[in-house]
Amino acid sequence: MNEPSAGPDVCVCFPAAGGGGATLALLRDIAAARGMTVLTLSNADSVADFESGRWQDRAVREVQRAVAQVSGRRIVLAGHSMGGLSAICLHAALGTRIGVPTRVLVINTPCPDSSGRIPTMSHLPDRAIAQVLAHDGFPQELLDDEDMLAEIAHGLRRDAVVADRLAEWIGSDGDLGQLHVLSGRDDRFIPPECCAAWRHRVTEEFQLTVTPAGHALDATRTAVVERTFDGLLAATSCREDLA
Repeated sequence: MNEPSAGPDVCVCFPAAGGGGATLALLRDIAAARGMTVLTLSNADSVADFESGRWQDRAVREVQRAVAQVSGRRIVLAGHSMGGLSAICLHAALGTRIGVPTRVLVINTPCPDSSGRIPTMSHLPDRAIAQVLAHDGFPQELLDDEDMLAEIAHGLRRDAVVADRLAEWIGSDGDLGQLHVLSGRDDRFIPPECCAAWRHRVTEEFQLTVTPAGHALDATRTAVVERTFDGLLAATSCREDLA
């Protein structure tokens, strides 16, 4: 009797601080176009949510459920900026609990330094955050509205505190087996050297792609994200063939 064939791959996507955005939408669209089952998860709500293990447990259960529903054959964990840190943390939390090949793709996600620090908005004043957002094409009329800017900046700082904690945890948790990294050459907040530093934390396969782009990637960057995504899937297929 033939074994049942494996189902589609599962892509688990995480957003940058603030949630949503063009980069998350691009990841989802590219994964869906490849016939993958797409699952969007949130980052940890707070430092306590992460440190208590509640976020990890929720995320693992949701991934397990998604894989079981479609008999998924592979998992791609993909995240933008802070979401990349979440993807790396979830990869560690999954451990051996899901018996399918799992790969990680991060976009403009900084590697923690030796002290577990990353470029962060957690201590930036509103105007400094506005400068970062303006360079990345955020609508200037919203940044010029003091009340709107204050609300946006407050949310980003709140998420950045959590991102800082994720970075500290990753910085103390040893090396990664593999990682694919996409970096925007024109990202002033998280420049390519912050992304290239992951090379020193990866013990097996490391792939870095640097592209002319800022911190957020929209549909105009579809081709380079597709190539990076396809390279990751091809690498996973090669590993399966060798297993």
